[in-house]
Parts: sequence; structure tokens; C-alpha cells
Amino acid sequence: MSWAVETFALTKCFPRSRGWLGLLGGRDDPSSPSPPAVDGVDLCVTTGELFCLLGPNGAGKTTLIKMLSTLIEPTRGSARVNGYDLRQELAIKATCGLVTSDERSFYWRLTGRQNLEFFARLQGLDRGEARDRSQVVLERVDLLEAADKRFLIYSTGMRQRLSIARALLNKPRLLTLDEPTKGLDPIASASLQRLIRQELVDGEGITVLLTTHDLHEAEALCDRIAIMHLGRIRAVGTPQELRRSLDLGERTVIQVVDLPETARLDLQRHFGDSQVEFKQEGGEDHQSASTHIELPSPPGKAALEDGEVNTAIDLLRQAGATIQSISRQPVSIERIFAHHIASPVDGPVAAPVHSTDPADKTAGEIPNAVRIPSFWSILPAFLKRDLIQEASYRLAFFLQFFNVVFTVLIFYFISELIGEAASPYLERYGGDYFSYVLIGIAFLGYFSTGLSSFSNNLRHAQTTGTLEAMLATPTRLPAIILASSLWDYLVTTLRVVVYLLVGILFLRVDFSQGNYLAALAVICLTVVVASSLGIIAASFVMVVKRGDPINWGVSTLTGFFGGVYYPAALLPAPFSWIAYLLPITYALDAMRLALLEGAAWGRLLPDLLALCAFAIVLLPLSLLAFRYSVHRAKLEGSLTQY
Repeated sequence: MSWAVETFALTKCFPRSRGWLGLLGGRDDPSSPSPPAVDGVDLCVTTGELFCLLGPNGAGKTTLIKMLSTLIEPTRGSARVNGYDLRQELAIKATCGLVTSDERSFYWRLTGRQNLEFFARLQGLDRGEARDRSQVVLERVDLLEAADKRFLIYSTGMRQRLSIARALLNKPRLLTLDEPTKGLDPIASASLQRLIRQELVDGEGITVLLTTHDLHEAEALCDRIAIMHLGRIRAVGTPQELRRSLDLGERTVIQVVDLPETARLDLQRHFGDSQVEFKQEGGEDHQSASTHIELPSPPGKAALEDGEVNTAIDLLRQAGATIQSISRQPVSIERIFAHHIASPVDGPVAAPVHSTDPADKTAGEIPNAVRIPSFWSILPAFLKRDLIQEASYRLAFFLQFFNVVFTVLIFYFISELIGEAASPYLERYGGDYFSYVLIGIAFLGYFSTGLSSFSNNLRHAQTTGTLEAMLATPTRLPAIILASSLWDYLVTTLRVVVYLLVGILFLRVDFSQGNYLAALAVICLTVVVASSLGIIAASFVMVVKRGDPINWGVSTLTGFFGGVYYPAALLPAPFSWIAYLLPITYALDAMRLALLEGAAWGRLLPDLLALCAFAIVLLPLSLLAFRYSVHRAKLEGSLTQY
């Protein structure tokens, strides 16, 4: 038998919060262990079946789903998804689709089609394939008519259908649905259930792992059901197998009107108080109400014997009740669910028969057919996404450039006020304060973008819910964060050009003798250094969510000590040395010498070597910090929290 999902004593215990002491990690207090959210789950899902995880809130369903999707790291145990070990997360993501009930996981200013084409690129499809596949899945979920409308006007049902369309982009072998009908009206819910059961499972043979609170949905849709409570699997089987496992036969249901109290008491005396259930419908008293009377089967028997049914009928007639109907019904899924939830957890259910050994780590090598998108392949998709979003806020986009003009004018008039007084301090750069400060405020944009872009984009993706959707694709997280920041660098470059053009065209700034090749080298080194600091800042955001000491500290020191607005020589002697601990000091010095003095490479060499040293130290440190923060967030299950 082929398994789509196999878990081997899979367990997740979220670490307890240790306050400030927990910022750098460390072991949990062994005297106060956290209760497991998922506790030793052994489970097998057959290829091609619709399998349901059923359980109350807090049962551990979503945690289990996210472990199988590699968004959360297990504490103990192991699992295989489509034959791949959980450590082979890119292969799992390439062969699986994830659908959550979180409607925030799309870009609201983009159309449905634009959203799908963006996520298709993250699945490794090229531009033509992304366009064609988006058309196919839109037709599959019946959204072609709304495909070119913005996501923000979609109804809840349409958003859920678009979520399924996104999960189908990579032609998944396993589709994981976390409460797909949550919040839907009955008509939309029924339509979505038909899509899942008839088209995806029966029509295409896709394995579906579904979580739900809806007992009737589980019984109507699923081939097998696992009831989960307090992190453990309490029972697994088809509805019929679950009924047989509890030795519960059919229930005899008698519907009556005008039920006297004496008939109620007679039935309870004969069958036992706890064995007879009365469900009243309508009416203000027993006599005018319609009442369903449920009589259970005796232990070990499939149904109540005919003689006992006749006894119940005689008792009702003698008391004057009017019998409307008599039927036999199987035990409801509600009763099965309630039994397993109410009973104590005294041991796991019988372990399934696995097809492979959990110790076999050689199974499931990543095949060549699995395409892992590179940074360069996803870059156009991110630029297109950001361009569309910026274009939808056109006024805000252009206002920032008007702000550039006014900023330049403010410093121009300040320089006119200062006059020649600043010249002795600026002799190294030609003596003109306005040229000096123009390069400072323009070039500060690159440094500020490098510091803040990564953490801001990460936080934005967390708060909008799109980070989880991107992490469900086989694109690596560092590539996602880097590509998300390129638009910020392009806009910053455009702002720098506007700064310099305003100075050149209208305010008599002369860059005609500039060493532009050296200036480009300074920009590249500065971007590497500032981006390294920005990645470290994003690592803090990944763990602590709010509070970014790197961005705050470096930005504050840069503005005061970095020589942006005035040379460091003006600072009091006890503080001037701080300037030489900041990379922007060397970057601005080299940039001003290159553009204002046309300095040769030899004169710029000390600044360039200092920037290289910063890059050599900070770049590997930033990558290590980011890797640690991602690992830490997966252990805590907080990767997409904010």
C-alpha cells in the first residue's frame, strides 16, 4: 500500500516563554515542561484518499498540519510526506499544496489572476507556464469571470476557491486543507465540498488531508476520519469502523406528538434513565410538542429486538401518545465524537502498519523533476507585484519625490545661511557645504534602505498573512526576503538620482570631474554592508516580532556621528572616534571624494578597504543570524506570527 503521509510518534511541545532570558535561546526549565500540542501521533494516510482530522479547538490539528507542511519543526518523532523525510522540506513543498482559512494570505490590491501568477513563479514555473497554469486552475475552481477583479472585492467563498486554486498550481500529490469551509454560508460550503470530493479526489486522484470542526462535513466527505483530542489520535477509521469499534448498534427512533409525562416515566423505568433520549421540537409543553425518542441497542447487538420495540409502542399508546413514525438509524457521528472526547487519555490507539522504517533516512531523495526556484528566477515576479501595488497608490508614490525637492531646497538655503563659515572644515571635499550635504542626504537613502528594508518587508508579510503562503512554496526564505527588498533599492536609486539632478540642474552643484566608476564601487560595497546589518535586524524581527535594536541603534548613531550633515571633526574629541566605527563614515568619505574631487583609486583605497572589511565580517554573520532565527521561529511555531 502506498502512503501519502506517515508519522512516527510525531510530537510537538512549544517552549515556554522565558521572558528576557529566552532571547538567546537555551534549554527549557525541565521542572516545568510545556504540555505537548501534538503527542506521539502515529498516522498513515493512503495515497488517493480523503482523510479527515476531526477535533475540538486546541486538539492539535493545525499544529500537526503545519509540521507536515514543514512550517513547524517537531520536538520528537519523524514523518514522511509523499515519501520525503521532513528534513527534505523543499521537496515536500514542491509536491504538496496548503490551503488555510486565513483570507489575508493574498495581495488585496492585485487581481485574482495576478496573485496566482505571482505564486506560480514561486513554485518554479516560468512566466509562460505561470500564465497558462493560472488559467487552468481558475477554470477548475470556477473563478474565470472574477479572475481580473481585485482580490479585495472577493467574497469569502471566492477567496477560499482562490486559495485552492493557488494550492493546485504545482499539481500537488497531497493537498492539505485546514478548515476550508470555515465562515462559509451553506451554499458556498456545499459547492466547495463538491469541488474537493468529486473533482479533486475522485476526478484527479489527489490525496486530501482535511481538518474540520464540522462533524457532518467529516462524515459526508471523508473516506476515513481520525478523531484528535489533547494532541493525541483517539480513533481512526471509516465512520462504519468507528461505530463498530464502540460496539454501538443502530438506534430506534420513535417520533410522537402529545407525549404525556407518564409515558416518559414508563419508558425510563423500562429501559433505564440513561438509555432513553428525548429531543423535543416546538411547542411550549410536552403534550403539544413533537418529540424524538431514541432507544439504544443493547451492548453487543446490532439493533433493538422487535419485542422491545413493541413494548415501547405499547407503553406510548397506553399513555395516549400519538406515534408518527418509527425508524432505525445508525449511531450519529456526534455520539462517537463525544465518546472519544469525554473518555480519559489512557494510551494511544493501535499504531498503523507503516510501509517504511522510521530510521531509514535514505528514502525520498529529491528528484530532478522538482524545480527549486532561484533568486534570479523569482525576481521579475516580485518586481511586477510591487509595481502593481505601487501603481495602485499613485499619489503616495509621486509625493515622495516632491518631498525630495523640498528637502534639497531646505539644505540649499541652510548652506546659503552658513556661507563660507563651513569651508575650513570641508576643504577635503572642495569647501562647498551644499554639495557636501547633498551627497550625504542622498546617499543616506541607500544605507537606510539596507538597514530597514528586510525587516520591514518581513514584518509586512507577517502582518498581511502572505508570508505563510510564500513559505508553502519551494522557494527558500532568504530568496523571498532578498527579492522583496529589490523594489525598495530601485526606488531609493530613483530618489538619489532626483536629489543629484535637482542639485546639478538648478542649484549649481558640479559633478563634472567625478570618478563615477569608483562611486559605483562605493555604492555596491555600501549596499552589501547595509544589507548585512539589515538581515541581522530582520533576524531580530523573526524572533522578537517587535523591537529592532540593530536598526534603531545604527540609524541613531549614523545620523549623529556618521558625517551625513556635518564632518566628524566638529564633534567633541571624546565622541569623534565613534564615527570611525560606522561603515557610513567611510562610504560617505569615499563617495564625496569620488564625485566632488574626482579622486583616483589610490586616494580612495583606505575607505574601500574599510568597507570591504565590514562586508567580510558582517555578511557571514548576518547569514548565520538569519539561519538561527528561522530555526528558532520554527521550533516556537512563530514563523508567521507578528
